[in-house]
Amino acid sequence: MSFRATALLSKTFIAGRRSTRMTAASATTTTTSGAKKQHTIFFDLDDCLYKNDWKVANLLTERIEKYTVGKLGLKPGYAYELYKKYGTCLKGMMVEKILDEDSVDDYLLWAHDVPLEEHISKDVKLRDMLTKVKEEGYPMYIFTASARHHAEKCLQLLGISDLFIDIIDVRAVEWATKHDEEAYERAMRIAGVEERERCVFIDDSTSNIKTAKKMGWHTILCGTKGRDCGSVLVCAEANHIIETAHEFSTEKHVPPSVLADDQPSK
Repeated sequence: MSFRATALLSKTFIAGRRSTRMTAASATTTTTSGAKKQHTIFFDLDDCLYKNDWKVANLLTERIEKYTVGKLGLKPGYAYELYKKYGTCLKGMMVEKILDEDSVDDYLLWAHDVPLEEHISKDVKLRDMLTKVKEEGYPMYIFTASARHHAEKCLQLLGISDLFIDIIDVRAVEWATKHDEEAYERAMRIAGVEERERCVFIDDSTSNIKTAKKMGWHTILCGTKGRDCGSVLVCAEANHIIETAHEFSTEKHVPPSVLADDQPSK
């Protein structure tokens, strides 16, 4: 493990256990009219708020492969099989008793120790979009399957870390993945949302979109091409489909009321 990763262990994971709010400035969502909107918006992070042809995703996959093969002795490729089956390699390893909870911190630090600054940079257009949503009074959360320290670094590099109320990471949902309904239930509890139809969800994974839709959330698929196949994604469970997060707008994608039979639209 690198010195950088070791330093993060003491600074980040302790803070993650406390599930503290990101900043005092982002803890309260305000609008020019002073009214809080009824819907709460949950944004996925990796390959959703930023897109770079899965460069970061591929780096993370390589790190996970090195850990599972080199440290745990798993066969090559099995980590990705676990990811596809369970939603994250971590969840798969825990379900199959390959990794115990005492080893999770070491795994998460190893897996996320990649040079993000080489692949993610400030995105003014994204910040403008998110600032507008925040000023309109919509509470916004990051809802990610990754670790808090990874999400914090990504948001800092993008220049948008002050715009979200909190990060709901894999630890916050008690290791559930976005393939599991429990993850969405726990995200709602963290955000203080009681009505499922008041949740708006933006994610690049069709599997996650399907589970969110089953939960009664309003869904926006962000991205139109699959990572593995490169073909055009089809997802009937998506209320809307957008190419990138920059296209998101509350006028188009946050409904006054959610209809279960809404059809996907551009």
